[in-house]
Amino acid sequence: MLIFQVMRHSPESCPLGSPKNLDTAIQWFENLEASTARQGIKVIGVWTDRAGHISYAIFDTPSMEAFTKFETDPENIPMLTFNTIEKTVVTSAAETLAFFKARRA
Repeated sequence: MLIFQVMRHSPESCPLGSPKNLDTAIQWFENLEASTARQGIKVIGVWTDRAGHISYAIFDTPSMEAFTKFETDPENIPMLTFNTIEKTVVTSAAETLAFFKARRA
């Protein structure tokens, strides 16, 4: 299951203007692979629009339960103090096409 995640913070809470948030963001990025691996989750990629104060990530997770455990891991909670998080389950174009075709019959 693929999860598309959007993390946003305000210009006022930007890590570049807050030493505490900067330390939190650095720690989150440094620990991301290990934190997700503990739940059997693979990080497909993380991209950041620094000027827009938005980060995008795609995760391949075995279940929503595993993803919830990752999100609520004590290592990840500090990122919630200055970011809002949106997540959406997504499918590839090939998976969507196969889904549509299966319903046409």
